[in-house]
Amino acid sequence: MRQKQLIDAYQSAAPIASLGLALCYLKGVKNPDSGWFNPYEQKLLQQSARLSVSQATALVFLDLAQEGLLPTWVGPLVDLELIRAAAG
Repeated sequence: MRQKQLIDAYQSAAPIASLGLALCYLKGVKNPDSGWFNPYEQKLLQQSARLSVSQATALVFLDLAQEGLLPTWVGPLVDLELIRAAAG
């Protein structure tokens, strides 16, 4: 999808996502995510993440993190959700 179409679709789906989040809170879900109800949110995140981090770099980072080869000070400095989105 083009960026403009994606943003329009995201904005159209946002009220449904808000309603879904409210229902989750009422049912006792601890950490609901609006991405569960708005698939365009994840796509927008992936596009913006790939502008910041290349997919290859993100995959290498995740591999190193999974193997425990990253220094401990790196964890708090990195937006892991952004890295996962770029790898996706």
